Order: sequence, then C-alpha cells, then structure tokens
Amino acid sequence: MALIEQPESSIDTPLEYALAPWQYAIKTGNHAFQHGHFDSARDKYQSALNLAGHLLERFVKSEASVEQLTAIEHCCPALVVAAHNLADCFLALSKPERACQQLIEVHTAILHLVENASIEIVEIACHHLHKTRQELINFASCHPHLPELIEQVNIAMEGGFNRPHIVH
Repeated sequence: MALIEQPESSIDTPLEYALAPWQYAIKTGNHAFQHGHFDSARDKYQSALNLAGHLLERFVKSEASVEQLTAIEHCCPALVVAAHNLADCFLALSKPERACQQLIEVHTAILHLVENASIEIVEIACHHLHKTRQELINFASCHPHLPELIEQVNIAMEGGFNRPHIVH
C-alpha cells in the first residue's frame, strides 16, 4: 500500500469547501507519515476518515439529484483514501490487526452503498468496492504469517453480490 493524496484544487464550489478540511488532514497526515511521525499521521488520517464518512453519510441520505451524485463521487474516494492511508499508518506502527480492521471497515462501508436503491450510487460504490477488495487481497498476501487476519479478510470478502475469490 502506498500513501495516496488527491490532487490540489482551489475551493470553488460548496462541495470543495466541504472537502477542504479532509484534504488538509490528508496532506498534513502524509507529511507527518513521510517524516516518521506515525502517531500524528494516524490522528490526521483518522480525522480525514471521520470527515469523509460524515459527508458521505449526509449525501447518501440527501434528496436524489445531480449534486448528490457528484458529492458521492467525491466522498467515496475520500473515504477510501483516508482509510487506506490509516491502514498504512497502522502497519508503520506495527499494528497489523488495526490495519486489517481498517481495511475491512472501509470495504464494508462501501459494500453497504452497493445495497442502495439508486443504480447511480451502486455504480459509484462498485468502482470503489473493487479498490477496497484489492487492498484486502494485497494485505492478506503480504501477511501470510497472520492466519487469523487472513481469515477475517476472507470473511469480509465473502459478502457482496460478486463473490470474490478466497485468499489462501
């Protein structure tokens, strides 16, 4: 897994304004991570994850519109980026159990979006579900010495409408 950062942009829309604190948390988390300040990075990534999660939840519950879909299209990757960066940070802190838990939690959150009645939201979620599933597979393949975590990954990947292969 590699630290991920969204490209910089100026704040022009209400959505960009809403995501600005997330972007700041990711950037400062990445800076702390790159300088070996993993506790600080963890805190920033957790903050970014919370922000993205709250925004995504709010927009999923809002009235169906083009603006709603645009917001969800931005909040899904924000959630995934924050969760994957947080998982990387837990690995740097020698906490593979927490990293695994984080990857499973974001995969499950995106999987719940697939259960949405709106086909447009389902399509957005499916795109990101592939990414969360791939991170789970990568995690399991990098940690064969932790069979209890691999079992958790397998259980998490059994859910969903497209049955993924089981990692051994």
